[in-house]
Amino acid sequence: MPHTYQVHFTEQAAAARDRLDDQQRAAFDKGISLLARDPFLELSRPMSATGDDRTIRLTQNIMVEYTVSMGRLLVFIVEVFNDKDVLVTD
Repeated sequence: MPHTYQVHFTEQAAAARDRLDDQQRAAFDKGISLLARDPFLELSRPMSATGDDRTIRLTQNIMVEYTVSMGRLLVFIVEVFNDKDVLVTD
C-alpha cells in the first residue's frame, strides 16, 4: 500500500486556501490529494539544494510552495493568479 503524507498548512496558506471559490477549492483539494501521495512529482520543482522545499502549479491559476519532512507535507504558500494580475498582456 502506498504511503500518503500528512498535509498541514501554515496560517497564511490556510487563509489563502479558504478564500478560494467552490470550483477553485475542488481543483485545489484534488491537487493536494495528488501531492499527498507523491510530493516529488516530475512537475514539481525543487527550491532548495536538498529538494525538500518545492513548488508546483496545482492548476493554471494556483501555485503552492511546500516542504516535505518526516512523512509530512507542509504547504507554506498558496498563490492564486488571475488575468487581472498581469502587467503586460500579449
